[in-house]
Parts: sequence; C-alpha cells; structure tokens
Amino acid sequence: MPSLRFILANPDTHRAALLQLNVEYMTWVLAEVEKITGTHAEEMLGMTVPQYVASVIDKVCGAPPPQGAFYLLEIDGVVAGMGGIRRVRDGVAEVKRIYVRPEHRGRQLGETILLRVLDDAKQFGYQHVLLDSGPFMHSAHKVYQAQGFVDCAAYAEAEVPAAWHAMWRFMVRSN
Repeated sequence: MPSLRFILANPDTHRAALLQLNVEYMTWVLAEVEKITGTHAEEMLGMTVPQYVASVIDKVCGAPPPQGAFYLLEIDGVVAGMGGIRRVRDGVAEVKRIYVRPEHRGRQLGETILLRVLDDAKQFGYQHVLLDSGPFMHSAHKVYQAQGFVDCAAYAEAEVPAAWHAMWRFMVRSN
C-alpha cells in the first residue's frame, strides 16, 4: 500500500515544486482551452505560462491557515499532486488547483485532496466553498457533484477571465 503524505506548502520553501506543478496544471488547462477557442496560451495570458504562474503563485498558494491551506501530495516520497483553498471573502473559501500528475491518476487522489481541503474549510469556519472548473474536466465534475457541489453563477474572485465565463463551470457547496 503506497504511503500518502500531505505537505502544507509554503510559497517560499516549496517554491520550486509549486511553480513546477502549477506550470504543468496551467499548461494542460490552456492547451484544452486552445482546442475550444483556437487562441494560443500566450495570447490568452499576455505572457508565457511560467511568467503567469510566477505572477499568481503567492495569491493562489500562499494563504496560511486559517485564511487558506495549499498542499503538495506525496506518494512514497514523490510529489503526485496538489490542491488547496484560499479565502475569497468573509465566510467563503475557494478550492484552488486540484491537480494530479497523469502517472498518478485513476486512484481517487483528486478526491483525496478535495476532501482534505474541504475539511480544512470547515475547520477554518468557512460556511461556503466555491470553485471553478473547465468544461473538459469531466472526472472532476463528477467528484465535485458527489461532494455536494452545485452549479452557481460566476463569482467576482474567480481567476478565470470573464471572456471564458460562458463556457466555464462555477460551483458552490455549503459546509
């Protein structure tokens, strides 16, 4: 049985791993969006993916408990995925960047990460948890729905550009 370990990530001490995983995640997301829109990633962002990730890493991954928590998930000492929550306003948190590397998929690790951050959201006193999800993230949608998330309108704090809101999925869950 593999050994799973959650590491509470710090954007300073875990910066290299956070940057690498977030670049992998954003490269995948933007490649999928390009298939839908025909627009290249650099055109969408106005910069390269690594530049974009570096510009948002502290906002996405840097909120310390109880404002948020961001984790690296290790399996047998190897970083397999990531995910976290961050405060968006009083009583409301947002799930951020649940991502499992392709070679580790199919073992419910995304759900494992989600359950961890939802538990944190409850422990930190958040009454509602938001998330956004691309139209191509079908497996994630099933997991979110199974955990009580329902569709909602786009929310102001979402990282997703307004131009994508019509094709994107926004969800909420009460704790």
